Amino acid sequence: MDIEKRLNILQNTYAAAIAEAVNTYENLKVLEAVVEKRKGRQVQTAPYLNQQLGIQDAEDVFYKLSEIYGCANWSVAKTDDGYVATATSCKLSALSKKMGGANPCSGWCLDPMTAMLCDICKTDSSCITVEGTLMNSDCCKVIIHAGHINSESKNSADDA
Repeated sequence: MDIEKRLNILQNTYAAAIAEAVNTYENLKVLEAVVEKRKGRQVQTAPYLNQQLGIQDAEDVFYKLSEIYGCANWSVAKTDDGYVATATSCKLSALSKKMGGANPCSGWCLDPMTAMLCDICKTDSSCITVEGTLMNSDCCKVIIHAGHINSESKNSADDA
């Protein structure tokens, strides 16, 4: 089996495992508590992930995670006020819907990305707005407001 096919199988297996866990947490009525607990840890692990993945700017967060996990088809556009990232398909949300409908978006996708963006942009989550997810809309849309982004963030990341 070639490496590309192996990677695709691992990506699908990973997404299915998360979807199953999220639906189990929902059925046990602990999903919100698990998401909150994960959110705190993600802030702590974001700098390590950014370093390990070679992430240097806001665009890298979306493109590199998309490449590694093969889950959402993120595209990022520069705007006058920063960036808009959009995904029109996502394995994780599709699988989660099929397995019961619990929402994996915050705890396993958007919160980790927000933590990574806050670290790399040297800002807080107030500069990031989620305007919809594929669980309840036709796309996942994340807006990063550049007015809140420290212009030194790329240089700071390079110095690390």
